[in-house]
Amino acid sequence: MEALIIAAGRGSRLNHRLYPKPLIPILGFGLLERIILSCKLADINWIKIVVGYKGDQIMKKIGRGDKYGIHVDYIFNPEWEKGNGVSVYKAKGYFQERFILLMSDHLFDDSILRNLKQINLEKDCCVLCVDYNINNGHFNFYDATKVWVENERIKRIGKNLEQFNAIDTGIFLDSPAIFDALGKSISHGLYSLSDGNQVLSNWGKLKIFDIGDHFWIDVDDKEDLQRAKKILRNCRHKTIKK
Repeated sequence: MEALIIAAGRGSRLNHRLYPKPLIPILGFGLLERIILSCKLADINWIKIVVGYKGDQIMKKIGRGDKYGIHVDYIFNPEWEKGNGVSVYKAKGYFQERFILLMSDHLFDDSILRNLKQINLEKDCCVLCVDYNINNGHFNFYDATKVWVENERIKRIGKNLEQFNAIDTGIFLDSPAIFDALGKSISHGLYSLSDGNQVLSNWGKLKIFDIGDHFWIDVDDKEDLQRAKKILRNCRHKTIKK
């Protein structure tokens, strides 16, 4: 199985003057490196990375993946200033079967990926990993993408939901149906990944996977970065160490 990692945006709230957000170091590894190594631990050795803002720096640092024991290809998104859904849509045509979709700033326990790979996914469905522990402090509550789940399927998804019962972890098992959904949302001027996922939801094609007590954290700003360092140091789950 392959993975697609979105690393095209600027990440202005955690923007570093020397390098792009995916390369910001945390306990010896850059954010993107930690995602790549988590994939490797889950036996996902073929990765495509969508780059945009300062993409040349990312490609120079990561290379073709030889030093991580995996293979990396790149997809360039010249429209990186639009929503992250556009970055995912740029990968249309690169995936004919199911694949893992990840964000370059969401750290997680690699066992989530191993469990996700075991799901028997219907051909035209997608799966979003959700966290029902909405008060665990692993994300910025107000900026987090929220979801309302009914009968193991997502009914509504977005940052501004007033009623929700889980949080979007940014970890997906997708089929090519995500590209059809994003094409529809983008054609209406809606550019976020959540917009495309809402289309999937409307089609009844977006299921959930409960991560339970497994570790994950969204690193969005400086406070999140410090929180991530603390959690990684103290987390009981297996994490990558330098």
